[in-house]
Amino acid sequence: MLDAHAKSPARLPLLDVRGLKKAFGGMIAIQNVDLSVPEGSVHAIIGPNGAGKTTAFNCITAFVKPTSGRVYLGGERIDGLPAHVVARHGVARTYQNVRLFPNMTALENVLVGQHRRLKATFWEAIAGTGRFRREEAEARERARHYLAFVGIPRRADDLARNMPYGDQRRLEIARALVGGPRILMLDEPAAGMNPAEGKALVELIGRVRDELGVTVVLIEHHMRVVMAVAERITVFNRGAILTEGTPAEIQADDRVIEAYLGRRSGQIAAPAAEAEPLRQMEARIA
Repeated sequence: MLDAHAKSPARLPLLDVRGLKKAFGGMIAIQNVDLSVPEGSVHAIIGPNGAGKTTAFNCITAFVKPTSGRVYLGGERIDGLPAHVVARHGVARTYQNVRLFPNMTALENVLVGQHRRLKATFWEAIAGTGRFRREEAEARERARHYLAFVGIPRRADDLARNMPYGDQRRLEIARALVGGPRILMLDEPAAGMNPAEGKALVELIGRVRDELGVTVVLIEHHMRVVMAVAERITVFNRGAILTEGTPAEIQADDRVIEAYLGRRSGQIAAPAAEAEPLRQMEARIA
């Protein structure tokens, strides 16, 4: 298991979000969102369905434009930039619903994620120049490396649509990683996974941080995955941040339990009192 809770020296924030707000017409989806994620950390965002978690992700990654607020990556302001420019700054993400090219192979899907690394021009590709052939060979080697890194090296030639759901999730992560991001933002990566796959995901996220040096922010409903992998957790509720803290602090916070269950921890029967909130929180959002 990833030792997510070991104490470490204070780190400077890689991602710094200040006063983020998004309104769709007269409906305010999120407001007053402040988020600071240290470089080299794993940070989880949780909350009931409709709490605004994915909207915050979409604003940070420029999938939608925030109504107001500021987003900094490594001290540089990135809100207001087009999504492809934000990606060039080193932000990569996966989505709540799998977004692969179903009729392309796993290898081809990962190759797509390397477009910003390639320098050969369209005409060089048509002519098959030496630089184009060299870049193509390097890109294929790199794609195979990341397929192996996420644990699906034998799926390289399989069509994405024919792959098991858990492997499709891993393929999305490989495609996001191959571009060399500074921060990886995962939207419900454990969705649809069984307990064994969830455990493997925890290990993979730890390797992304430790071996690749990539900061990870994830939205997740599987509380056991969150508690195992996250160093800090931010809780959303009704479009705003309810609280933030370590996994132990969040698990014991009556406000968090009430947001999920509509009641306080003292109202939960005494037997298995520590495990029961987690189990019921997962059931509430399943």
